Parts: sequence; structure tokens; C-alpha cells
Amino acid sequence: MDIGNIRDFKQSQLTKVEKRKEEEKLIKKGIYQTKMMIQNQNMETLDEEMKRSQDRTQLSRSEAEKSETEQRTRKKTDVHTEMKKMLSVTPKNIAIKI
Repeated sequence: MDIGNIRDFKQSQLTKVEKRKEEEKLIKKGIYQTKMMIQNQNMETLDEEMKRSQDRTQLSRSEAEKSETEQRTRKKTDVHTEMKKMLSVTPKNIAIKI
């Protein structure tokens, strides 16, 4: 088995090590970039879901307020109609003394 020149062998091994280090750096950089992309996508999704939730909440609040005001107006008319019914039932010949 012929080894050849030791210096050439050492130099080739060092170049291989340097190439592996550079590849490792590129891989780590790629992993970091991928993580950042995923995180940004998650944040965008979270923002969209938050907007949807706020829109739904605001819509339900406005619907609740609308139904509440409708119920208030119904109550007022119900009281008035009840008073009219009561007055119509009482005999008209009763004298009210003040």
C-alpha cells in the first residue's frame, strides 16, 4: 500500500473538514430561515384568526344590542297596550273624584 505524500494527504483532509464546516453552516442557516418562515406564517395565521374573532365578537355585540333595544321598545308598547285594555274594561260610568 502506497500512502504517497503525507502533506498532500493532510491538506486534502483539512479541505474536507473545511467543506464540511461550510456545509454545516449552510445547513444551520437554512434551518434558521425555515424556522423563521414557519414562525412568520404562524403569526400571520394568528393575526387573521384574531381579526376574525374580533369581527365575530363585534357582530354578536351589535346583534345583542339591537335585540336589546327591540325588546325595550316591545316592553313599552306592551305596557301601553295593557293600560288601554285595563281602561277599556272598566265601566265608563264610574265617577273619579279628585
